[in-house]
Amino acid sequence: MSLSRRIFLKGAAATGALSALSVPAFASTIKWDLADEYGAQAVSGKASNFFIETMSKKVGDVFSLTYQGSGALGYKSVDHFDAVQDGAVQAAVTLVTQIGGIDPLFDLSSLPFLASTPDEAYLLWKAAREEYAKIFEENDMILLWAMPNPPSGVNAPAPVTSMDAIKGLRIRTYDKNGTETFINAGASPLQVAWSDLIPQLSTGGIDGVLTSADGARQLSIWDYLSDYTELNYAMGLFMCHVNRDAFEDLPENVQAAMLESIDECDARNWEIMSDSIETAYAEMEENGMTVTRDTEVPAEVFAALQEAAADVKAAWLERTGARGEAVFARFEELKAATNG
Repeated sequence: MSLSRRIFLKGAAATGALSALSVPAFASTIKWDLADEYGAQAVSGKASNFFIETMSKKVGDVFSLTYQGSGALGYKSVDHFDAVQDGAVQAAVTLVTQIGGIDPLFDLSSLPFLASTPDEAYLLWKAAREEYAKIFEENDMILLWAMPNPPSGVNAPAPVTSMDAIKGLRIRTYDKNGTETFINAGASPLQVAWSDLIPQLSTGGIDGVLTSADGARQLSIWDYLSDYTELNYAMGLFMCHVNRDAFEDLPENVQAAMLESIDECDARNWEIMSDSIETAYAEMEENGMTVTRDTEVPAEVFAALQEAAADVKAAWLERTGARGEAVFARFEELKAATNG
């Protein structure tokens, strides 16, 4: 992190500390903020608010967690790791595909065609959770729960029923994995932050978007593009993480409630993700979009995209070494146990 960035974050943290000192001594409610680049209607927002409701039920008015969605605090997912680490905000829900530069393990959930169903995405999270937790622990944070994005597909002017639909497509990707995969597939990808998508679409800077159907619904993408193709490309994870010092300053019953909420939140979050898929498809079709299901996509298209992704997976394993190999092995073990 750059010096100027760290100074800014520490300044923000100091400002927060001064504000806290100004609270009257009789105030009994501990107040935290939960930052989210996305909005309350996004899956990350729904997960955040379920967590807030769960904590309220467990501890009542002792602890108050305020959802700060749509980047209200000025942070994007790419900023959250530093902001929470330095105490500029106590907690965040972060799309970890945006912070692969901090540790390549964060790129795992966006490896193309690794987890192709919600159940497999859950097993992948379980396989890697311990490794994720170590990264946060080493950086003065605590990892809580995860929220999976619905499976990514391609929004474009035409359905992706042949590789010709990909050739030269100026498609928005959300991380390095997607960018490299679509370059290999013959597209002209551009990594674009969520908040910059509408300007890029409206000015013609891009003519395709790699995102979930739920993401497309949030953007009202039918105002710009006519087709959505279901590819089950990847299910990138959001993760909720909190500042360790702030956590340890909480009363023991609040700490316990926060940790006890993890499994409950995970279970509910996967339900939210699964429910969002058909809901989004219905709204897209109501607004004139054509939704092409994966069963309508020729096998040769999937084969070509998987081939385009092969080098991406190999490079990830090279970057992560034994950690990546161990996660892959654990993932295969969990799948075998589930299917057996």
